[in-house]
Amino acid sequence: MALGSDRKSKVDFPAAVIGNQNKDQAAKLIHAHITSNENSTQDVPVILGSVSDYDELKSRHPMDREWAMPSSGIDEILKLDEASSTYRTRAFIKIQEGCNSFCTYCVIPYGRGPARSLSIDLIVEKIEALVKEGVQEVILTGTNIGDYGLDWSDKLQIDELLEAILTKTALPRLRIGSLDPTEISDKMIDLMEKHEAFCPHFHVSLQHVSSPILKLMKRKYNGEQVQACLFKLQNMTRKPFIGMDYITGFPGESEAIFNESLELLKSLPWNRLHVFPYSERSGTPATKLPGVVRPEIRKERARILQALSLERMTRGFADVRSAGEPLVQGVLLEGNVRGPDGSREWISGYSKNYQRVLIPIGSSDFQTKKNRVVDVKVSRWVVDRASGDVSWLGETTNE
Repeated sequence: MALGSDRKSKVDFPAAVIGNQNKDQAAKLIHAHITSNENSTQDVPVILGSVSDYDELKSRHPMDREWAMPSSGIDEILKLDEASSTYRTRAFIKIQEGCNSFCTYCVIPYGRGPARSLSIDLIVEKIEALVKEGVQEVILTGTNIGDYGLDWSDKLQIDELLEAILTKTALPRLRIGSLDPTEISDKMIDLMEKHEAFCPHFHVSLQHVSSPILKLMKRKYNGEQVQACLFKLQNMTRKPFIGMDYITGFPGESEAIFNESLELLKSLPWNRLHVFPYSERSGTPATKLPGVVRPEIRKERARILQALSLERMTRGFADVRSAGEPLVQGVLLEGNVRGPDGSREWISGYSKNYQRVLIPIGSSDFQTKKNRVVDVKVSRWVVDRASGDVSWLGETTNE
């Protein structure tokens, strides 16, 4: 990220650059830079923290360089004042940093290094502190959560972490970030079925459903395993919301493969696609693959898949209404947002199974309603075609 232009010199260039590895310290670095350079006539950008050039990153294997442990950001969250309602309501905790996978389209292992994980005891301790501060929901995040614990154990520790949080803390709501299809274990599903606090919501780092394309991407699973995972989630008693990342236009994705994959997606159980047209990253193996898809075709395929996602979401909302279920239970109210009438006199929130709800509210009532869990009687839904979101509109029933 770059700090804005230097007003004193009136030169149009970034005053400072902060590397991704220091983004959690951005406010502190910027404040220190401004206060120590009030009378500066700076004419070149400066680096705050540490920034590595991409060519230097590629020159050495990530395993041959030293990397800092991940920062969860928990201490910063605890310092926030009451005005920061979203953080007081929901907290994102980075449990690990880095990735060991080296997918052919990705530079992340070079920029963020190998997987490093925080300990289970530390995460549990920090979550207990967040709960005491009134945080209702925690989302576990990371560069590649599926690698959690591999740096200090001979097997994945994500299930053990989830079990510890669910049994050793009083956290009301827990969500987990992106996972590959094969990383969603039977034990994880069992924990979700048994613990009400474990929100029925999965974000699957799918990327594709075609085995040949997944092999070219160097993913660690095939199309059959993708299907097995999704149908296993469909058979759960607590029906989860299933969101999925998907890359289209990857080299080798012929028109026939795209059409076959599209038909397969239509037959599989999921709720939303987050679609990305393939984008080349300099130096990655994918840039040397044959069968390059033209950029305009990538964009058109992405548009088709985004339309399928929106159709799937609206159909799900219609099915709920036709079943005579006008009540959305357990909505955690978070922050005020712009509503369908264009005003910001609305508050938004999500149910445990990730149904988004918008409620009209006066600005004076916001502070009393935020961070509350309510049931909402819904009247209709609205579609935001720009973001692909579908939201219920309604009013609380248990004030």
